[in-house]
Amino acid sequence: MAVTQNSGWSRNPEQIIDDLITNFDTESDDARLERENLELMLSLFYEEFPKERLKELTLDSYSIGTGNNDSFCWWIERGLEDLGYYFPGTSRSYQIYWSKPKHEYSKHGFVKDVEDDELAMKMVAETLHDLVNNGDTELAFERFGNSFVLKVLQSYYPDEYFPINSEKAIENTLKLFGSFDDSLNLLDQNKKLTQIYLDKKNQHNSRITKNEFAKIIWSNFNLKSGEGLTQNKEVVTHGEFKVIQFHPAYTYEDFVRGIVASSHEGTISYEVENKILVNFAKKAIDNPNGKYVLIIDEINRANLPSVLGELIYALEYRDATVESMYESEGTRNIKLPKNLYIIGTMNTADRSVGHIDYAIRRRFAFYDVLPDLSVVKNRKAQELFQEVSVLFDNKSHLSSDFDANDVRIGHSYFIPSNEAMTEDEFEIELKQKLKYEIKPILYEYIKDGILLNSAKEVVENLHV
Repeated sequence: MAVTQNSGWSRNPEQIIDDLITNFDTESDDARLERENLELMLSLFYEEFPKERLKELTLDSYSIGTGNNDSFCWWIERGLEDLGYYFPGTSRSYQIYWSKPKHEYSKHGFVKDVEDDELAMKMVAETLHDLVNNGDTELAFERFGNSFVLKVLQSYYPDEYFPINSEKAIENTLKLFGSFDDSLNLLDQNKKLTQIYLDKKNQHNSRITKNEFAKIIWSNFNLKSGEGLTQNKEVVTHGEFKVIQFHPAYTYEDFVRGIVASSHEGTISYEVENKILVNFAKKAIDNPNGKYVLIIDEINRANLPSVLGELIYALEYRDATVESMYESEGTRNIKLPKNLYIIGTMNTADRSVGHIDYAIRRRFAFYDVLPDLSVVKNRKAQELFQEVSVLFDNKSHLSSDFDANDVRIGHSYFIPSNEAMTEDEFEIELKQKLKYEIKPILYEYIKDGILLNSAKEVVENLHV
């Protein structure tokens, strides 16, 4: 179950950005480390793929999908992931990639009908060479599409291009500042963002870098779709909640990431697939203004250390990257954003509660929801509730090994399943609950030694 909800409040995004720039510590260890890492990655990329030698790209050195994290396309998509936010392409954006299921190079776009793989690669390499060295953007945009071309240009000329490379995201970013002009081409729109960055940097007398400025915007607004942006230059919070239920057979591969078998033209292949938690986290990352709530019912019924794996660390250190045991889309990295909230519900009377170890416990805040007579509105249900409560409040009925609040039954047994029920209809339902739900669990408590034998007569005499 998933429901999208509107928060009903809005703020001027430029005011938000001004506050974020003011509070951004450009001299922090984290900021310096990120800058150094980006410079290092760019240096390694230039060393491996100097712009003067792009014509020499081969199928092996260019194509993604081989499993080697050293190809040109791997660097553009993954190695330089933090340079240029949101590269929305797929492997087809590269026109040539290695297809694992088919065990061959897959060609698309302007080289789709070129039978010779080497010739197709030569055409791709020459187009990239002319783009980067001669500024032939028109042909490159026609052959590769906008985002891939922008990411390549940003990679070789990071000082000239603003590090957001999705056409829609560029449009939405300009709208944040009331500066979108549809008469401008994509490159001019990108350059306009650079000018906005310089203006903001001077306005705040800040040392914030262009990449840090882009990251602030990307991390706080839904630039992919523009969802939440109003016509009045305001941003509205949207969010979503999802309810799932754990059970004893639930695994890491069900919850986080796992291998799935698929068949293609009689050939079985195995692919890594993101599951509930990672997919929901991606939604939260894409829409940083919204609040995303994942509710895990019966959280204690699964083996939590096994189900969560390395995500135990990510629960505490939000936005920090952790490495999964499985690689998906060329990376093992997973992170949980700050706007993702995880709520686990459990019954303290369940025998499996003890399975929650201290490492898990200290990453959650615990809040007791005790049985509450005030939510029981029906008079006969209130009387029955109080009669049952006596069993747990009377020390002559409850074993000294148990705390009453840990084992007493909840008020859900004493409220109607449908609010539209009449008094007579609920009385019939209450009698059924007493016979088939309340008494059986109380007898089970007696059998397990939670309630003493002295409680048996009281249970037998319960009635509506």
